[in-house]
Amino acid sequence: MTKKNKRSPKKDTSLQTLDESHLLRALMDLMPDLISVKDLHGKNIWVNRAKLKELGLQDFKDAIGKTAFDFFDRATAEKFKQDDDHVLKTGQPVVNRQEKITDKNGTVRWHLTTKVPWRNGGNEIIGIIIISRDITKRIEVESKLDAERNLLRTLVDNLPDCIYAKDAGGRKILVNPGDLKNLGVKTEAEAIGKTDFDFFPKEVAAEFFKTEQRVLEKGEALINQEEKVVRPNGEVRWVLTTKIPWRDTNGKIIGLVGIGRDITDKKNLEEQISQARRMESIGRLATGVAHDLNNILTPILISIELLRKKLQDEEYLKMLAKAEANAHRGADIIKQMLWFGRGLVGQRLPVNVQHLAEQIAQFATDTFNKSIKIKTQFAPDLWTVTGDSAQLHQVLLNLVANAREAMPNGGTLTIAARNAAADGQRLVVLEIADTGEGIAPELLDRIFEPFFTTKDVGHGLGLSTALSIVKSHGGFIKVESQPGHGATFRVHLPAQN
Repeated sequence: MTKKNKRSPKKDTSLQTLDESHLLRALMDLMPDLISVKDLHGKNIWVNRAKLKELGLQDFKDAIGKTAFDFFDRATAEKFKQDDDHVLKTGQPVVNRQEKITDKNGTVRWHLTTKVPWRNGGNEIIGIIIISRDITKRIEVESKLDAERNLLRTLVDNLPDCIYAKDAGGRKILVNPGDLKNLGVKTEAEAIGKTDFDFFPKEVAAEFFKTEQRVLEKGEALINQEEKVVRPNGEVRWVLTTKIPWRDTNGKIIGLVGIGRDITDKKNLEEQISQARRMESIGRLATGVAHDLNNILTPILISIELLRKKLQDEEYLKMLAKAEANAHRGADIIKQMLWFGRGLVGQRLPVNVQHLAEQIAQFATDTFNKSIKIKTQFAPDLWTVTGDSAQLHQVLLNLVANAREAMPNGGTLTIAARNAAADGQRLVVLEIADTGEGIAPELLDRIFEPFFTTKDVGHGLGLSTALSIVKSHGGFIKVESQPGHGATFRVHLPAQN
């Protein structure tokens, strides 16, 4: 008996196709992205539910056969068509294009869009598939963040304070113009990624690093601490600094933010006020001492006059004359002390500068150690100045005394005078130069400060007094010096008109 062959049931391909179509449609409708398919003429032949909602439609048939010009303003539709035509013509996709979309109601949205060619079984392009993701909220957040960053940057760049941020290794990651000036550079590129050791003396940078470790390791804020900053050009500034820890979103310290306010002028003003108060006290003391010395010198001068009438010996008379001259000079110094103590202007009369300088040169020749050679250089036809002879004498006396102390092993002291002109003003320049030890660069800006001295206690008012006198005469003093190469003080005084 012959057995019949059993045949397997045929697979229903039409049902499979139908199921896949429904499944694909269901998946596309559930996706939040906007999906549409267009033919070669830009007409919709298929859209998913998200795209339908974006178009403001309820029924799919209202979208089919329509183009972008039916739903968007002309500029937006033209841009869509331009991209569509590019894909259809070249077969090249447009990937993740950020698009600004304005519908006919004026509503603006942002999409991140990808467009790829749709091909048939023969690999011919028969349309275009478009997938878009609405990124309007993200753009709004980014725009807000950009505005906040711009506001922050505007504040940082325009505040006069020095503002910066550093990472945990002390490297600069943000600087403002104030900090660039402090670092001695002009552009951010010169500062970003570098540390304080790249800009400041080692000991200054090390002190900054030490204090910042407390902020970075312990999270302790540093509030309003005074810092001495030596800039790359050697300029010394004082900064009131606040440094706080910079944390990430998890609270971990990843760096620090610093704000520094230059208080150099404020500190200088405070120092000037303090000096003024000390000078006031010294002035009262000087006035009292001057009166006492005047009481001592008066009987001495009277005695000298009486002795002159009694003595006949020429040698004694010469000694008496020298004693009288020194006593009178002491009286002049007393007048100077009274001027210093009371702030007196003094007499303003024509002064022969050469005669004054010659007196000082003679005084130096008579009293200085013979290891110091005295030279004079006077230009012909020196102009006269208007001033107080005793006060100007004191200026030169203070300067030559300083020169002597700068040459403990001997040297050359030069006293010179010449005419000069500056900015249309006639000046007489008195020059005191020595070949002594010189002055360190860091001290040049301080030598005229009251009470500042590198000498023993008891000195310190000479140069301050000299400068005060010269300023009261409408003049100024310039100093040139290098360690080991002596110093030159030039006193500039307005010539008599």
